[in-house]
Amino acid sequence: MRVVTRSIPLPVLVSSVLGLALLVALVAARPGREVPLDVPSAARATPVVPVLPWQQQQPPPTTPKAPAAHAVAAHGWSGYAFDACRAPSQRAMDRWRRSSPFTGVGIYLGGVHRACPQRHLSRAWVARQVRSGWRLLPIWVGPQASCTGYEHRISQRPGFAGRYLAARARGVLEARRAVRAARALRVPRTQVIFYDIEPFDVGRRHCRRSSLAFLEAWTRELHRYGHRSGVYSHVSSGISLLSRTKRSYARPDVVWYAYVDRVGTMPARYVGSPAFMRASRVHQYALDTRVDFGGVRMDIDWNYVSLGATAPASAPAGCDQLAARVRARPVARGARGPLVRVLQCLVLPGRPHPLKTSGRFDESTLRAVRGFQRRHGLVATAAVDRRTWTALLARGATPVLRTGARGESVRRLQRSLNMAAGRRVLRVDGDYGRTTARAVRHYRARLGLGAKGVANRHVWRALGRGVVLPVRRR
Repeated sequence: MRVVTRSIPLPVLVSSVLGLALLVALVAARPGREVPLDVPSAARATPVVPVLPWQQQQPPPTTPKAPAAHAVAAHGWSGYAFDACRAPSQRAMDRWRRSSPFTGVGIYLGGVHRACPQRHLSRAWVARQVRSGWRLLPIWVGPQASCTGYEHRISQRPGFAGRYLAARARGVLEARRAVRAARALRVPRTQVIFYDIEPFDVGRRHCRRSSLAFLEAWTRELHRYGHRSGVYSHVSSGISLLSRTKRSYARPDVVWYAYVDRVGTMPARYVGSPAFMRASRVHQYALDTRVDFGGVRMDIDWNYVSLGATAPASAPAGCDQLAARVRARPVARGARGPLVRVLQCLVLPGRPHPLKTSGRFDESTLRAVRGFQRRHGLVATAAVDRRTWTALLARGATPVLRTGARGESVRRLQRSLNMAAGRRVLRVDGDYGRTTARAVRHYRARLGLGAKGVANRHVWRALGRGVVLPVRRR
């Protein structure tokens, strides 16, 4: 996650501790005073004094009941989500809604350690994403564990009877601020609000216990306001602690864990049981990757969301990956299934991600196919035959390729040659080796284009027009 990581110089730390002691004395002398909740986090220059339970003069506002135990299942969602330091522009969201595998997006509501400014994040932005079908993962980045080097940290003082009341009070405070920020943006109450607590040393007793007290107070207070609670952390720290809490502890409704591995992996050495919150978790499985969908490139983290779903997850296969597996089989109007999804991601306007296609050869797909056939000199029919598949699979840039070349253009060449041959003659791996050069020589020789193993503009033109070879009968 993206957090501000400033550490505290020693002189500032000493002065802050002295100042905090003075403020605590003042608050104790005036029990009717409460720290106002409407002070923007960015405007605070000194640590906020926790509001202890006996210092509250008035009860909190009337709130709905806490979400029922089945609330997560009632708002089930299984799919992929991304999070970026800044909320993307509307253009980026629109492009990615169609062309990416994602159905959810993480947004940073605020907190003293939110790292990036949010130029696009507004009430109108949230409303538009919700209308478009995006699921939101709101994140609050407040004070961090006491044993970290962050500027704002959770109090580790055990206090009365070792209950860590200062940490609990701060958890209540942060929950109220997060609720206020979510309501200001009109974030739907059905969305879980996650607290981002970065990795810390779980072996330090007071650090561990104060963090758990803080997170429990966070969860209870969100429930008082009718919101579901979530906690983001690394699987080896915050999530590991939560998985080992007693039954009396108020766990969050959803956990969001960072662990770079296969999608959906929950390592038993950290949580004791891989089944921990199986149907109530988000897995952040890839960090800081730069990807491009729909012509818009962003630096993101990849997440798999499993709320109310227990089916095993797998990494989303893109159009390029699925197209590499296409076999020479015709597809006609009325067809359904995975092959139609590949067709749609290749031919429909905007090149949608396979997960965003219907898998039905409907009227819109038929129009797109006929338009493509006309533009490439093919007979416009209601079916996609081997010639049309060959042209579709070659679609894209047409650089001159020879032995030693690598990349996406080589993959397109290989998969199109397979279709033109009517059988798998090449492994689609993006590596222009001797086997690929041999296939290119054979294709060129059969078309009278010479016997060189170089894919030039004439080869691309022939593939783009759907020129196929006679199928050898075995």
